[in-house]
Amino acid sequence: MGFALGEQLDITQVMDIKERLQAELEQSDSLLIDGSAVSRVDASGLQLLLTARHLCQEKNINWQWEGASSELVGAAKTLGLVEPLGLNGFAL
Repeated sequence: MGFALGEQLDITQVMDIKERLQAELEQSDSLLIDGSAVSRVDASGLQLLLTARHLCQEKNINWQWEGASSELVGAAKTLGLVEPLGLNGFAL
């Protein structure tokens, strides 16, 4: 089952996304992230994803991207987070 980030991955949505991610991680040993709809992203949103990815690595939970918008990839690239977030396959 996929986890859709939605259109906004910014400070206004971080707490809601964090709660949804925590619930998903408690129920699954695999996480399929869909970031294809993200049109607005900021550093706090990327920080949340990075923290979630590290948590997945610690708990041996598989983290995989189903899709990533150009806005999401561009923001990650600006902050040097393409590789740490596992977005290499989406970066042009």
